[in-house]
Amino acid sequence: MLNIVFAGSLDAFEVAVMAAGLTPAMTVCVVATAAAFRGPDEAIAQIQVLLAPSGVEVSAVSAINRAGADDPGVVASVKMADLVVVADGATLHARSVWRHSALGDALGEAALICVGSTGSVLGETMIDPRGGAPTTGLGFFEDVVVSVPVSAEQSQRSRQLLGDQLLVELGPRSVVAYDGRWRVVADDDIVVTRGGEPANLSD
Repeated sequence: MLNIVFAGSLDAFEVAVMAAGLTPAMTVCVVATAAAFRGPDEAIAQIQVLLAPSGVEVSAVSAINRAGADDPGVVASVKMADLVVVADGATLHARSVWRHSALGDALGEAALICVGSTGSVLGETMIDPRGGAPTTGLGFFEDVVVSVPVSAEQSQRSRQLLGDQLLVELGPRSVVAYDGRWRVVADDDIVVTRGGEPANLSD
């Protein structure tokens, strides 16, 4: 069963790790596809520092292009990990690399922590960051659209265009989890709407 923990940012990472049930005996793989433009090495290093106190074995893959996403070694690293952490970054780039790739298939079978905006790529519907319109994601789950805070104007546009779909806008300290059912782990700055009106994630 697919298990995903969504952290609004690295500020919520410690809570997300606890929600994912990480133990020292587990292995973790960090995937930095979305960080291709800001620097995958930096993104990986930030997450490795945060994981260090847990004592887990950590591997990492950049997988910043289609060749990397179909590399057998990259895919094996993801499949062998008990938990995969997906770094934040450019959502449209991540979608283009993961869609119809061996890495995308492996992510669909993994236990995941998705940091920041990258989690939005995994749903059937995602938000296009260039203007806030709905577009097609990877389809790992339906009905709920995950996003992060944007301008008030763009957020309002997304809410209107999504209609009856549930929109979850994760603030930097927010954490939600999905394992076939949705639950809110930390709701310090989460905004959930349906049709532009306040809603609950369990609706």
